[in-house]
Amino acid sequence: MLSSVSPIEQTWASFKTKRTSTELYSEDAVVMYVPTCVGVRGNAQIRKFFLNSQFSEKVNPVQETVYNTVVGSHQLIEEVIWSIHFHSGECKWLVPHLEDRYLMNSTIKFPVTASVSFDKNHKIQSIRYLWDQACVLKQLQVISSKVKWPVVGQEQIEVLRSPNTVPLTGLNDQPVDLDHQKTQQEQDKNQFVPGRIFGPVDPKDQVRQAVRRPEANAPPARNIFTFQPPSQRPLVAANPNKLGSSFSFTHDEGKIA
Repeated sequence: MLSSVSPIEQTWASFKTKRTSTELYSEDAVVMYVPTCVGVRGNAQIRKFFLNSQFSEKVNPVQETVYNTVVGSHQLIEEVIWSIHFHSGECKWLVPHLEDRYLMNSTIKFPVTASVSFDKNHKIQSIRYLWDQACVLKQLQVISSKVKWPVVGQEQIEVLRSPNTVPLTGLNDQPVDLDHQKTQQEQDKNQFVPGRIFGPVDPKDQVRQAVRRPEANAPPARNIFTFQPPSQRPLVAANPNKLGSSFSFTHDEGKIA
């Protein structure tokens, strides 16, 4: 069964292929690149804005990889990774006033969040692009690597690409879960073994279990919430040679003089 696509998803898909179309926007639509405060207002102005050569694939091509998209009744949130290669030394929507020498033939990658709102006719009312500008400047070497700034560069893309295995740093500056698989193996190794604490296990059951599963010489599984009494054991050895004496108890009735 084909999944249905909402009207705002259709509008957003059309924006990805032809963002210069005025039919996609409401009359008072706004497009904003939040970290740089570069943007445009108005339906007609948006068309002129995206026709600028700085958005040309021949000048500064942008490759986008979408990782998460959340769709509401009148809003859409999308997490993507942008990979930008600079053929020219001008990209004012991303790095205004930056010298050309930092951009020529450079390639950077960084995560971006797009927050898009739609009007009642499912036309785009506003688009807000957000990213970490320090991540961009570090990759362009505007922020020097010689000084230990509290800035992360291209490593940020791993947060979207592989959130379960991305290297993390704790508050004490020590790596967290450096080897995720090794950590998982240690957790599995230290898991509770049934019968170890909550009562004795019949040795016969252990033998039968080991025969069935020679690769795992572990106690048999048991329900820790159900009481299982231990097997009966004789209190006195059955071999008479080990106990040569015997005891008897008599009762001597007393007489009244």
